[in-house]
Amino acid sequence: MHNSIVIPNQNAEVLGHPMSSTKALLRCSIAAGPVFLLIFAMEVIGRPEFHFSQTEPSLLSLGPWGWIQIANCVFAGLLTVGGAVGVRRVLRSVKGGFAGPLLLGVFGVCQAGEGVFVVDPVGCPAGMTFHGKMHILFGMTGFMALMASCFVFGYMFFSRRQKGWSIFCVLTGFLFLSGFLSAASVQSGDTTRIQLFLNLLFVLEWIWIPSISGRVLRNHLMPPTAQEMRRS
Repeated sequence: MHNSIVIPNQNAEVLGHPMSSTKALLRCSIAAGPVFLLIFAMEVIGRPEFHFSQTEPSLLSLGPWGWIQIANCVFAGLLTVGGAVGVRRVLRSVKGGFAGPLLLGVFGVCQAGEGVFVVDPVGCPAGMTFHGKMHILFGMTGFMALMASCFVFGYMFFSRRQKGWSIFCVLTGFLFLSGFLSAASVQSGDTTRIQLFLNLLFVLEWIWIPSISGRVLRNHLMPPTAQEMRRS
């Protein structure tokens, strides 16, 4: 049995909010991933001291060009928060429609916080500074929120019989969990041996987020295709 498809009215409202503003918010987080990854890729190419298989991405916020990564983190985080608000508007009456967007919003806030509080340089002689501790706190909290949101959205898609998207979310969540456990098990916090895996998960974050926002936009606010109309 297929869910009936409703063609949205472009002047309609989403639970009291104009549809146009809700679409704009969703498109914020859809844009966040490609924009963030594009700037990140340019920095990786332009800064020879950074090695993707060995270096933590946060270290790009250090040095004379560090402001680029700082701005990139803050901007992407704010776009993600906007997208989370849009997802909440759309999924208010859906299972997981509160926890999923909330966790996504927490990740966005933490991503911006990671940009504001810059990581300490490796081997900092003064030890861990206040902003270094805050960077780690925001990073850990944001990553755990994003990981949890994967399972919430996985459950939501499963309850709506969208098994492909449910599997995508759950597998992503387990990959994030494996990365978290791998980093936690490394002695003395030296993640050099697994940094490539962690950096690939870092990229996956910014693929998953726009994918989910795009799916919500496609499912609920965009006119159906001719093929979808025939199936309904």
